[in-house]
Amino acid sequence: MKHVGLGDILFSLFSIFGLLFTVVPIIFFLWFAIITTKQLKMQTKLLEEIKDRLNF
Repeated sequence: MKHVGLGDILFSLFSIFGLLFTVVPIIFFLWFAIITTKQLKMQTKLLEEIKDRLNF
């Protein structure tokens, strides 16, 4: 059997952390873009309703 050393474990952990530091910002950016788009659509709809009420 091959002996697993502390260096191998640390290398694996740093590899996982490196992957997390690239994936997490992408997920956060996508989440932020989706939430912002939904909010802007709701705001536009509300403003159109207010505009229609003021025109009558």
